[in-house]
Amino acid sequence: MSQKSEKSEKDIQKFLNNLPIGIFELVYTYSTRIGSFTFINQTAKKIFLKCASKEELDTEFDFMKMLVDPELVSDNVQVFDRIQEKGMLILNNKQFLLVSKDGKQILVDTNIRAKMKEDIITVTGTIQESTKVIVDETMKSTQELLKIQKEMSTFHDFFDTFDALIMIVNEEGRVLFISPNVEDRFLYKPRSETIGKKFDEIFPKGQADFFLSHCLEAIEKNEIVTIEYHLPIDNLVRWFQSQAIPVQETNSESKKVVTIIRDITDLKTKTIEE
Repeated sequence: MSQKSEKSEKDIQKFLNNLPIGIFELVYTYSTRIGSFTFINQTAKKIFLKCASKEELDTEFDFMKMLVDPELVSDNVQVFDRIQEKGMLILNNKQFLLVSKDGKQILVDTNIRAKMKEDIITVTGTIQESTKVIVDETMKSTQELLKIQKEMSTFHDFFDTFDALIMIVNEEGRVLFISPNVEDRFLYKPRSETIGKKFDEIFPKGQADFFLSHCLEAIEKNEIVTIEYHLPIDNLVRWFQSQAIPVQETNSESKKVVTIIRDITDLKTKTIEE
């Protein structure tokens, strides 16, 4: 390389390093979820250093550990799954909620272009700390989801002795919490594909509308509403009783219901036989 070319490249590097917006390129192994930066300017480094050590940024680490809560990782893993399907993905104005090394939450705005070849994903993009939440349904519910999970995490011992599934659902039909005492095989979809999702992302339209109507009736009447319904679970039809209990809203939060769901299949079967 000529001296002129070297100087030109250094000038470009200096220019990129001094930009007020973060610029980065990373190589990410799809199968291991481990990646490393091939380029990161000073602005991007300042952001990522809040979430990871210098040693990690200089070598390899799991980028998913930066995400604010393990329950939300699945949403972002799906982004990489989409890259695998299409070979390329462009995300404009995508917001991520990161967790810093001291436990604080950092909201960042990104623009990302990802390209996959075999097992390797090359991601180039921009990043900057956000002062404003872009109003989309997923991000709008993120804080609410995390708050509920934090509040309910202290009740694990109670749930272990409880014989029913407890869910917390907001007025949009988004599932904010599922009690840990029920195995995934008793859910319509796995827990990771249910928490944080709206009914219409979990169930077929007719069923989604039915469950949302159940929750909204409890909210509108401000009273407990009880229904019975059946779902195909593990290739068997199972019957359930659901009680939707409206929750007193505070600080302009979205309205919610607590649903207590019991499997009444045995009772239904016995009644039919009689």
